[in-house]
Amino acid sequence: MRGNTFKSFCIFMQKGGVGKTTLTSMLSYELSNYGKTLVIDADQQGNLTFLFDKDFSSRKGQKGFLSVLKEESSIEEAVVEFRAPSEKSKGLYILGTKKNDNDLRYFMETSFRDDPHVIKLLIDAAKVAGFNYVFFDLPPSFGYYEKIILAYMDVILPIVEPEDFAVESLTNFNAQIRKLRVQYDSKVKECRYLLVNKGNSQKQVHKYFTDTLRSSSYEVFEFHDSKAISGAISYHLPMQEYQPGNPLCKTISMLANKVK
Repeated sequence: MRGNTFKSFCIFMQKGGVGKTTLTSMLSYELSNYGKTLVIDADQQGNLTFLFDKDFSSRKGQKGFLSVLKEESSIEEAVVEFRAPSEKSKGLYILGTKKNDNDLRYFMETSFRDDPHVIKLLIDAAKVAGFNYVFFDLPPSFGYYEKIILAYMDVILPIVEPEDFAVESLTNFNAQIRKLRVQYDSKVKECRYLLVNKGNSQKQVHKYFTDTLRSSSYEVFEFHDSKAISGAISYHLPMQEYQPGNPLCKTISMLANKVK
């Protein structure tokens, strides 16, 4: 990897419970093998932050995503190191959000509308700070706030479950992405890769919908449902540290090699 590589990422779908936060934790961890990586928890629920750093919300004086948006602190002052640089890793850092942060929700609905360019300023600041990859975790909605952040992404990875509404969700999502380019003069690209999560090959209906999605224009990465996921979450670890031999780790490694 060249030292000047810089990309912004997001795993997204306007539907909750599809596993975007879990896979964001895994993919950002994997990308830190290739470059200094910053994960930004832009969801007021703060689930990604809690996964990586369970004490974040209770730590006195801890700065985070909102303080950087409001220009009360710099990225360097607010980030938390999760994975230190080493021979294997370039470092993984979290710009966190407190659990159920109503202040962030209020900011999203008020001040953000007056100054949406704070997202671009934040991304630019991350690049200046030496990060190679910036990974956003967004709320499962598709309002003005989410659209602005998506408009600044280099890579958007849509995520669905193998179910009846998956194809319809993707059709609507792609239409919205195309609109972003016009509405916000965005250079966001068409999505090349698709994440199909929580699949069970033993279920005929899952196999049917996964096969249907594989016949689309996307390159599909399939993540089978795994009981180990709940274990990794309970120990506040990405899957690669909780259960390195899990097949999900191999799939996420292949995905990281594609998008890096």
